[in-house]
Amino acid sequence: MRRLGWLGLLSTLAAGLIGAARQRREVVTRLAVVPPPTPPREQGPVGRALSGWVPARPTTRPGQLAAMVWASPLTVIGLVVALLSGGRPRWRPEYGCFVTEGVRGPSALALRLVGAEANAIGHVVLSRQGTSAKALLAHEAVHVRQAERLGPLLFPLYLWLSARYGYRQHPIEQAARLGARRAMATEAI
Repeated sequence: MRRLGWLGLLSTLAAGLIGAARQRREVVTRLAVVPPPTPPREQGPVGRALSGWVPARPTTRPGQLAAMVWASPLTVIGLVVALLSGGRPRWRPEYGCFVTEGVRGPSALALRLVGAEANAIGHVVLSRQGTSAKALLAHEAVHVRQAERLGPLLFPLYLWLSARYGYRQHPIEQAARLGARRAMATEAI
């Protein structure tokens, strides 16, 4: 059983490395304005369902508490990373999460290497920008809602889907882009 656990951990980490390499390649390809070398992979029923999955914020106190507790392992990691990155996490009630802007050090380097401006770890958004755009925070807030539903399962699921689909076709990222568009459209009204 122990060997199976180690095998699962190592294969998930390998999937994460493959996904990071794919995302980096997509960023370089986008910057060079060269078409992608292969057509996007066809998403199965789970991928299609996840690509439209934009969970709403919990509305009841018990639901909010359950979401906070379920995502808390990721949130603790996010807070530690934020503090180690020289940032100061601030609670942003409009997004329902902590936002840490202007992160530096290894966190900023990791974001830059994969071509990202920000990422969410549990209820913590880490942004390289000093002042983050509303659309970026709306995108990351969708990831926070996903973490509330999937909890610690989000991390391995994200890595596996990243290895399979890369960043552009990643179902969880597609859902976050959809959620950000919806949030920005309702704000413009």
